[in-house]
Amino acid sequence: MSEASLNTRVRDAAAMPVKRAILYLRVSSKRQMDTDADLDPDGNSIDTQRKVCHEKARQAGMVIIDEYVEPGNSAQTIAKRPVFREMMQRINEQRDVDCVIIYMRSRAFRNYVDAGNTKLALQKLGVKLVSAKEDFGEGIMAEAMEAVTDVFNWLQVRMSGEDIKIKMANKARNGGTIGRAKVGYLNQKKLIDGRKVNTIALDPDRAHYIPMAFELFATGQETVTSLRDKLISAGFRMPATAKKPSAPISIERLRLLLRDRYYLGYVTYETIEYKGRHEPLISEELFDRVQRILDSHSGSGARHRSHNHYLKGVLWCGRCKYRLIVQRAVGRQGGEYYYFFCRGRQEGVCDLPFMPVEVMEDAVAGYYGHAVTLPAEYLAQVRAGVDEAVSDHHELSDALREQYAKRLDALDRKESYFLDLAADEGWPKDKLRAKITGIRVERKDIEETLAQAEQHLDRGRAVFHDALALLEAPQAAYEHGDEAVRSILNKAFFTRLYVDGGKIVGHELNEPFDVLAQAYHVSTINRTGTTVAERQTYESAVPTAEYDALTRDSVTGSLALSSWGQGWSKPVMVGDTRIEPVTSSV
Repeated sequence: MSEASLNTRVRDAAAMPVKRAILYLRVSSKRQMDTDADLDPDGNSIDTQRKVCHEKARQAGMVIIDEYVEPGNSAQTIAKRPVFREMMQRINEQRDVDCVIIYMRSRAFRNYVDAGNTKLALQKLGVKLVSAKEDFGEGIMAEAMEAVTDVFNWLQVRMSGEDIKIKMANKARNGGTIGRAKVGYLNQKKLIDGRKVNTIALDPDRAHYIPMAFELFATGQETVTSLRDKLISAGFRMPATAKKPSAPISIERLRLLLRDRYYLGYVTYETIEYKGRHEPLISEELFDRVQRILDSHSGSGARHRSHNHYLKGVLWCGRCKYRLIVQRAVGRQGGEYYYFFCRGRQEGVCDLPFMPVEVMEDAVAGYYGHAVTLPAEYLAQVRAGVDEAVSDHHELSDALREQYAKRLDALDRKESYFLDLAADEGWPKDKLRAKITGIRVERKDIEETLAQAEQHLDRGRAVFHDALALLEAPQAAYEHGDEAVRSILNKAFFTRLYVDGGKIVGHELNEPFDVLAQAYHVSTINRTGTTVAERQTYESAVPTAEYDALTRDSVTGSLALSSWGQGWSKPVMVGDTRIEPVTSSV
């Protein structure tokens, strides 16, 4: 080549405008960012991409004016990548870019739709998308190869996702914990047979706070907020993460913790629960108690606010059936006072007047004098009936134990079958979860029956004996008790007390007092004769033969009939108590 032609080419090249490029570098996980972070703050994967892209720019004679790094966002669409959106906005507004260089198309796009839309958007701005590791050339065939590559990348992502789902389902099926360990536990690697295995261990700094939280809340004396304060005072803090330092647990996070069955030893994947390999921190009995208290807080109306009172949550309007709440007022001459008013007034559906707190306190105390009574002679009959029922049914027969054992084996086989189906993506998870839950509930009931064959009747007897002890002199106990005692008695006897005009006009009894009251009513029918209306009421729920048998003068019969159709699950062990009528209104 002559010197003249070489000079011409150099001069022509110098006269051409320099192409400006920006880099888009991306990794899909924080772990990739942390690789070799001591050598490069962005991690080894990003550094590799950067070097390859810089070499591509050098070969093409481009000048890199900026770069955008997407750090550890595993989003499947570009719409969920903030750095990518920032880059596109910059290109659109500044119009100072000729090329966007990416490491590979599979790094930038997880599906062919995003790849095509991005290419069209950049073309409208006069910007070309260049892959540093892939050279498709120019022309129609090159564009076709780009499209085919994007489709295959999408297919690989989908297939990898399905493979991961299968592996995660199998891990859960074998009791493994998926993802980051729950608070109270640590992710650890153990060397087993020469290879590292991911496992879960107790966190020595936090594990003991979990049973503490459940046990404190199970007392019924704590709200989630007060429990959080006590845990913080005891030194409990959430573990630090890469993005957040160690901090006190939030109220909502603590509420979720108290609902989490992971601490019972279970793992959940796609709504299906499996027995985990990690060590449980609490018992099922303790967990169930906490759930009942959480449910009562959310549904009973006993919301803990600044204006607390021992009657809160138990008083309801007798007119519109809305809950009564406490309100504070300040007098014109100073001082403050409190009164109850109906929530229905706020809704514009009730005209129940405002009632001073003192009036309602006296009304409830007086109501105990005649709404809940049980003469001493009847107490003796009930106790005798309880003891007799327990002694007659104190043990399980060998035949019944054998039947239970066979049923447990059958349940184990059914559960294994349904769990295997749950690992298959083609089966409906909702139906499988319902079947598995039903199996586990039945197994739990059988196991408790076998393990506590002699104890559960004793506990049932204790429940009734405690209830009868409360009925010996309820008004005296209520009047002499402090606010804590009164609150306990109200919750023990009643689910609701209905109010109208400063008086208690009705109530709903709590278990087992509702069954005892109904049993008295049944025994009264038996003694005094059944009216047509009363007989029709009971025959609608109980067949005639059973009704005739149960209403004979027996202790257990009256209670059995009273609990028929009401969903009462406790063992029936006492009956005709000849209790004084527990009235539903004054």
